[in-house]
Amino acid sequence: EQRKAFVANVTAQVIERHTVRGLDKISSRLDVNDLSDEDILKVASELASVGRKRDFLTDRQQKLRSGKGIFRGIMGRVK
Repeated sequence: EQRKAFVANVTAQVIERHTVRGLDKISSRLDVNDLSDEDILKVASELASVGRKRDFLTDRQQKLRSGKGIFRGIMGRVK
């Protein structure tokens, strides 16, 4: 068990180190400060279709949770 935890920790550290390495060369705070508001919105915003899908899935999740509560309430009364 300790060996598994050790291997998992070392693996995570190596992956994180290689993921982060070089990010400072991609862009810096100065580069971001020089961007226009329009360019920042282009970089940071999501596609409208992604937002619509997220809204749809959030609504579906809420309905499923509500239905689960109703179902459990009905099943509790049946017993």
